[in-house]
Amino acid sequence: MDSLPMNTLLEFNKDTLQTIRKDYNLDKPGSMDQAIDVLHEWVQKQNHFEIKDYPREYLERRIIASKGSVERAKSKLDKNCTLRTLMPQFFKFIDFKTEYKYSDILWDGFLPKMTDDYYRIYLLKNVGKRFDDDIMNYFRLIIATVEYVTAHDYCRGIIIVLDYLETNLVELLKVLDFVQLRQLFTLLTDGYGMRIKAFHVITPSKTVEALVAIFKQVLSAKLGRRIQIHKDLESLHKVVQRDVLPKELGGNERSMVKLHKEWIDVVSSKEFQEYYCKMKAATTNEKYRQTDKLNDENMGIAGTFKTLNID
Repeated sequence: MDSLPMNTLLEFNKDTLQTIRKDYNLDKPGSMDQAIDVLHEWVQKQNHFEIKDYPREYLERRIIASKGSVERAKSKLDKNCTLRTLMPQFFKFIDFKTEYKYSDILWDGFLPKMTDDYYRIYLLKNVGKRFDDDIMNYFRLIIATVEYVTAHDYCRGIIIVLDYLETNLVELLKVLDFVQLRQLFTLLTDGYGMRIKAFHVITPSKTVEALVAIFKQVLSAKLGRRIQIHKDLESLHKVVQRDVLPKELGGNERSMVKLHKEWIDVVSSKEFQEYYCKMKAATTNEKYRQTDKLNDENMGIAGTFKTLNID
């Protein structure tokens, strides 16, 4: 991949490709191609993979999401396929334009502009007072969006911002399912390899302590320590780059309502739905998994492991 294609939903800093490759010592001529070759060869040897046809650009992004480690990319890709098999409820088809009932109170999406240090912000602005429908459809929307981001983004990691300034947190807690929430974050971090730099929650409500307690139970201890509580936007602006935020949060980006609609349009499009249908089939058949080289280090993944020779 020589350059990063731009689109209106995921923009990049001018030198994103070169800078992030350099982060992981993959900026020298041929080094990234060599890494992709090794990952591609390994995928072809995994008898339990139902899908083995991944574009080179997709494999590159999986390597980047794994901090440049091909071995970690193997592990994440295997977990992604395995979790699709184990958690099909998150991938159930719904028409997000007609069946998703929360677009009037939950506006979310990844923000178009990256931060100056090459991170991408996921923002949820929640103005809900009651939550009558099953919140699982919101989780399904997140997974569909992350599937798109996995195929198109190129960043150092993710910053999560949850705007609960206008939310009735007591009502929200009533519909949150602990098991579903844990499964969601397992998919995001272990499956898709999402690297969460920071986790910001904005609310003056004292009920936030109960919400954070739930988050800390479903997140790893390291991620739990990255949760920060803000009582107002002024506090958030001290630690999150303001100009990339939408206007509702005091930034210069277009409205979060508009951005959310754009994300709904993208994940509902025929082009993406065809792609998503294909990726849903990227599961595993465990009876064909190789077990002759099982060990804890590679989480039970057998196959070809090579050392990259990078000058």
